[in-house]
Amino acid sequence: MVSPILRDFGMNSQGHFQRVALSAMMDLDLKERVRAAVDLVDVIGASLTLVPKGRMLAAQCPWHDDRSPSLTVNRERQTWKCWVCDIGGDVFSYVMRRDGVDFVTALRSLAEQAGIEYQTGPKVDAGSKDDKSTLLAAVKLICDAYFDQLDAPATDDAKIARDYLASRGIDDEHRHLFRIGFAPDSWDFATGLLKRNKFRAEIPVAAGVALNRRGGNGSYDLFRGRLMFPIHDMQNRPISMGGRVIPEIAARHGENAGGKYINGPETKLFRKSEQLYGLQLARESIRKGGQALVMEGYTDVIAARQSGIEPVVAVLGTALGEAHVRTLKRLADRVVLVLDGDAAGQRRADEVLELFIKADADLRVLTLPDAMDPADYLHQHGRDALEQMVAEAPDALEHKLRSLTAGIDVTHDTHAVMQAIDTMTGILAKAPMLDPLKQDQMILRLSRTFEISQSRLEDRLEKKRAEEKERKRKAAKFRAAAGTDSRSGDASASPAARNTSPAARNTGPTTRNTPPAPVGSATGPIDPNLLLAEAAEMDLDDPWSMEHAGPAATPAPTTNAATVKPNQDREVPLSSFDRELFEVMIESPELAGRAVEAIDPEWLDTLSAKMILAAYQELDLQGRELTVETLLALIENEFLKNEVVTMQFRLAQREGKITQSPEQRFQSLLEQFHRRENIAEKHRQIAKLESLALDENEELDLLKQLFDREKDRQQIDH
Repeated sequence: MVSPILRDFGMNSQGHFQRVALSAMMDLDLKERVRAAVDLVDVIGASLTLVPKGRMLAAQCPWHDDRSPSLTVNRERQTWKCWVCDIGGDVFSYVMRRDGVDFVTALRSLAEQAGIEYQTGPKVDAGSKDDKSTLLAAVKLICDAYFDQLDAPATDDAKIARDYLASRGIDDEHRHLFRIGFAPDSWDFATGLLKRNKFRAEIPVAAGVALNRRGGNGSYDLFRGRLMFPIHDMQNRPISMGGRVIPEIAARHGENAGGKYINGPETKLFRKSEQLYGLQLARESIRKGGQALVMEGYTDVIAARQSGIEPVVAVLGTALGEAHVRTLKRLADRVVLVLDGDAAGQRRADEVLELFIKADADLRVLTLPDAMDPADYLHQHGRDALEQMVAEAPDALEHKLRSLTAGIDVTHDTHAVMQAIDTMTGILAKAPMLDPLKQDQMILRLSRTFEISQSRLEDRLEKKRAEEKERKRKAAKFRAAAGTDSRSGDASASPAARNTSPAARNTGPTTRNTPPAPVGSATGPIDPNLLLAEAAEMDLDDPWSMEHAGPAATPAPTTNAATVKPNQDREVPLSSFDRELFEVMIESPELAGRAVEAIDPEWLDTLSAKMILAAYQELDLQGRELTVETLLALIENEFLKNEVVTMQFRLAQREGKITQSPEQRFQSLLEQFHRRENIAEKHRQIAKLESLALDENEELDLLKQLFDREKDRQQIDH
């Protein structure tokens, strides 16, 4: 069953936003259990000092320079609000903002804190390789053991490791802070330790600390004779580790010593494309300073911290990616990629331009001089010099332009200029749905750099886009053909296996006449959170998105004004009318039930209001209580949570000062909504009158109808 407001958005059983609500209604019970089990005061009080403030508690807000406590906490309602920042919500939104994580991660973290099992798939066998709590325990055990080996060196190798670490300039304070350890030069230190602690034989490999033997008979330690750097998640739990060679120990093994650095493999706990080294320590300084420095190695991060530079993290054996930028954007607007000055660093600077174009972030690139890495540069030039270079770092586009035009006379070297223009427009062409304003600004910069008109550059960009589209079409056709060949050679493949790849489902380019099938289930409840996210991602005024999103992207035939408007700002605060309505619904859950039935979404002013009403409708359809607590549990979007909590705090401030009852205010709102709708209908009729070619008698008849309706509305007697 689909809520009425979602149907009004053109989202029927074949609609674009039709999805089974895996993260909303099915998990609502879990959300409510976690919310009831965790005290917001304890969560906030763990890192901030709370003081009484009337009937509330208050703390200094960590998201602005707060001289007096302005972050207010309502213990009774389990909500928080900072009026200066205009942010607020419940315990979930606090953890999301504090840790820079999404809702699911915050829910999982709080569930673990409360001792509530977080299960989203088939039940996992406790102690197995699929049990994350078991893997976390295993990784922690090994990391602690490695730390102890270095903290109290009892062997010659451990003393060598300790001396080598000191020679690299890392002091004891930061050795402890980063929990640096030593992996003995042994084949079974980690595997043996896990075995003695009753972990199953499969756990060492699943935890990323061992490799399977070739014969399949057991496993052996991955890290041997190395300095160890644990990798932590945002909850400060070790989830993986990396090891660096120690020259004196590595010399014994010659060519078999392995690479300079070895990162742990990807596991159920660790994804190198998502994690950043040191982020759990740098989080607060990044948030307060509004800037994150991203380096390339563990020791670079530690050297920066020792010099007093705190908002610094490192990628883990991979290039800076979209997932990294998304994580950092939750904490800061400005990201500076600090690259080594060698040739590899120059190549990575070029690669990051595509990321800059796609990312809605201030992404800057700093390439250090003289082939130095950050640790070397800090040792030779100090903190102030590095911070000055960071402050002057160009954005990725400017960095690339400087690289392309170095040594080129743009007036006379036509061939080099054309190559540079092809390179730049080729990169721009790869960006999907590039923001028009951002594109115009980039084209303007290219125009000024190469002294070529913007229109010429735009023509070249369109040509590159056509080439890119054709390249993708051919690649898709090739993958489809390859998929067909592989399936024809495997008659035993199951239907499910034969239909897993997009190419297998769509063997040709998408056109208006052959759109792809809609994604998702046509049954089950709708997730308002997913609806809002998809509405934010999809520009219904963009013909490209309409063409490629399939029939689901085409709104169902409807004259309802609740349909998403093109280019509408999806995070517009509630209007006074909408706010008053929801405050009545929050104050009186009984009236909330009546409002769900009586309020036409066409009457609401913003998409935010429509989404909140959609959430109420889903709760009503599922037979849930229409309380503000249940509403907050359902809503996962930070902006909407803040809107709801703001209304809660407004009601608390006005308590005892409102002269009308909720019922009276509700009836008054209905009258105002009806009056507005009547006015809108009158305008529609007048517009219709103006657009029709009517004779004089027909015009008079239509005007009389309008006048009679207005008299009836105002109950004028004749």
